[in-house]
Amino acid sequence: MEYRRVWAEISLGNLMHNYEVIRKRIPAGVDLIGIVKADAYGHGAVEIAKTMAKCGANILGVAICEEGIQLREAGITLPILVMGFTPAPLLAEVVRHNLIQTVFTKEGASALGQVAARNNKRATVHIEVDTGMSRLGFLPNEDGVRAICEIARDPNLFIEGIYTHFATSDQLDHGFMFEQEARYNWVLDELSKRGLHIIKRHMANSGAIAQTVRENTALPELPLVSKSIFTDVARVGIMLYGLPPSAEMASACAPLGLKPVMRLMAQVSMVKRLEAGVGISYGHIYKTSRKSTIAVLPVGYADGFPRRLSHGGRVLIHGQLAPLAGAICMDQCMADITDIPNVAPGDAVVLLGSKEEGLCADDLANIVGTISYEIVCGIGKRVPRVYLET
Repeated sequence: MEYRRVWAEISLGNLMHNYEVIRKRIPAGVDLIGIVKADAYGHGAVEIAKTMAKCGANILGVAICEEGIQLREAGITLPILVMGFTPAPLLAEVVRHNLIQTVFTKEGASALGQVAARNNKRATVHIEVDTGMSRLGFLPNEDGVRAICEIARDPNLFIEGIYTHFATSDQLDHGFMFEQEARYNWVLDELSKRGLHIIKRHMANSGAIAQTVRENTALPELPLVSKSIFTDVARVGIMLYGLPPSAEMASACAPLGLKPVMRLMAQVSMVKRLEAGVGISYGHIYKTSRKSTIAVLPVGYADGFPRRLSHGGRVLIHGQLAPLAGAICMDQCMADITDIPNVAPGDAVVLLGSKEEGLCADDLANIVGTISYEIVCGIGKRVPRVYLET
């Protein structure tokens, strides 16, 4: 029996549109890594990965080994790069499932090499260089270069790639990008001097790609970024899902015409009429100021609809915006539909939609005080994903 109190519509058509738009921003010959970590930013990793494979993505990027295993067990054969830490007990799974492991310490690389040797395999790895993110990665100094060269001598490891991650590419002030690029290129030059040439180099992410859009839209003072950031591979995450890398960069990304891939929906469970002065939900933080009509919606913070939207959140019913009324509960919330006639139980409600509707992920994030990534990643597992081809 099909029953949906709340559901997330995932438009694979919009995903394919975004892929093509972004692919055109990336020079020919540069591979594209489609990032599907965190269950494809809440959109459902398996279906998104299958669609990216159809689009022509060269590699898929995940955060943890378990995400890569899930894709392999679903029949995904594309190369999969694990970009985060893998505990020692899972290294055998990395080797068994032919995942590409990011390494950022000599000890971690050595442990992987030993596991590969025991399985008569050679593990493929990418090196991460910390040029300013200050999290995982070898520092861009002599010690870091020596460590990478030592890893390259391990016969059970094949260094296929080397990358860094921009810390500020999603900001209008992107000068630090160039400092990071210089540090990264210094490492590449030093490795080259030692005879180590790595075939897949990558640093461009969604924010960096967005900077190339700014460069080509009447900003002559902007330093040239479009040629310098692209090496062999580009990693694309949030923009594939139709969202700018930050609210700050939204106007810069507008010329791309990205389309949101996720649309969060619910149905009205009850309509009731209340007198003026009636409190609604826990704490009565909201009281009716007039005779009011209230729609009860079967969705709450346990579904990933943030409780902070209790103050300023809105939903779309019959094409009109209705303010949320009272505190969002674990499993339910209420909306004031006094000015929207003929609403009935079973009517569809948009909770997360497009910029034109005033309900895009950045709009919700602005109210909550977070970023769009957290909004879409936070949609809970009990919310079914419904995949649409359009």
